[in-house]
Amino acid sequence: MSQDALSALLGAELKVEKAVPIKRLGVDLIVKSIDVKTFGKITEQATHHVGKGAKREAQIDEQKMNALLIVAASANLNFGDVKLLEKYEASDAADCVQKALLAGELAKLTQAIMEVSGFDNFDDQIDKAKN
Repeated sequence: MSQDALSALLGAELKVEKAVPIKRLGVDLIVKSIDVKTFGKITEQATHHVGKGAKREAQIDEQKMNALLIVAASANLNFGDVKLLEKYEASDAADCVQKALLAGELAKLTQAIMEVSGFDNFDDQIDKAKN
């Protein structure tokens, strides 16, 4: 590692945040970066297996994964708040995300989370996680 790269890494901030405007709500939701360990746990939670024996394969539920990412990365809103869970009749925070946000809002937030977490292309990461 060259000295410039070392200096850059030593001075780098791991906790990166980004404001994401949600026009329908008239507010910005703040998302924060996700670390490797958290990303791994979310991927594991969103993965289920189909088939048996040699034909058994892992499949990622992308909607669940996106909802879990938003729950973990939301810096200024707790989707597990009792008031939100009651209003949207949600079983948990991830269910609340799926019920309270529109599809485009979910996509916008997920993309912002992946950007601040250092991923260039989220779809590529999903494909890598599947393999």
